[in-house]
Amino acid sequence: LKELRRPLQFLPLHPPPPPPLPPIPAKKLVIAALKCHKYDKSIQVTGSAALYYLTNTEYRCDQSVRLRREVIQVVLNGMEQYQEVTVQRNCCLTLCNFTIPEELEFQYRRVNQLLLKILEPARQDESIQRIAVHLCNALVCQVDNQHKEAVGKMGFVKTMLNLIQKKLQDRVCDQVMEFSWSALWNITDETPDNCQMFLNCQGMRLFLECLEEFPDKQELHRNMLGLLGNVAEVRALRPQLLTPQFITVFTDLLDSKADGIEVSYNACGVLSHIMFDGSEVWSMEEPPRARVMEKMWDAIQSWDVSSRRNINYRSFEPILRLLPQSVSPVSQHWATWALYNLVSVYRE
Repeated sequence: LKELRRPLQFLPLHPPPPPPLPPIPAKKLVIAALKCHKYDKSIQVTGSAALYYLTNTEYRCDQSVRLRREVIQVVLNGMEQYQEVTVQRNCCLTLCNFTIPEELEFQYRRVNQLLLKILEPARQDESIQRIAVHLCNALVCQVDNQHKEAVGKMGFVKTMLNLIQKKLQDRVCDQVMEFSWSALWNITDETPDNCQMFLNCQGMRLFLECLEEFPDKQELHRNMLGLLGNVAEVRALRPQLLTPQFITVFTDLLDSKADGIEVSYNACGVLSHIMFDGSEVWSMEEPPRARVMEKMWDAIQSWDVSSRRNINYRSFEPILRLLPQSVSPVSQHWATWALYNLVSVYRE
């Protein structure tokens, strides 16, 4: 017994505590709490707010792709399962911390469906509406046509036009109005099906009403004319633009100084595509085709070719299409000016 006790005398009376376990990242704890307490309002509110702060730029370098995807999944689960206004707002704000559309592409369809669902009600919390429209706009910018067509079939175009209609009724032109037109501009880019939806859903009527109700809103005018430029690029749809009322409006906008040259440039682009179809399609007496063409020449001559533009072309194909023809020299002139401006001012 004495021999057994001897080694024990060298042991401390109070052994040191075991080494600490590696800390669990706060983000994983929040994710676990949100998964375990789906229907606890206080946890969902505070947890979704915590994720917003834990996903901002300051912490991004420590986050793996897998972890950020896990956050996205939890955020989308929260949007699906919990309709509380604060949770919805926190989830939308958290999505804004991700690179859009790249980081959300693995859940592209789902996130679009959830955002469109948020925007469905006629009366919606203003802050959520603004964030959701911003996200919708970012999601349809710089994605391929298949993605745009898929989102168009979900009701994207109709939803944006409903928002615009509501703002018109309230006689308010705010960020929701401007973002909605910008989103329509993006989703119709080289996507004929979505352009057709815009026309089918009375988009031209809303364009005219917005133009009349908000004559001094420059960014709004630029977004609307950019969208109509996309519509005009679709040959099968151009006859729907070839009416005395629409042609007169486009012609009047050639003189616009709104947003630099953007509104005038886009109006001239719409008319250039219409003129490209030749004189035989011009069945109206007023305004005369020759007079409209003359105004187009004057407008192009008035622009500064070194102007820096607020525009982003995915492809030059719609412009290049106007060059090899002799039907409409003014369309060629517009296309040549556009290409020279783009390659000389934006050399990169």
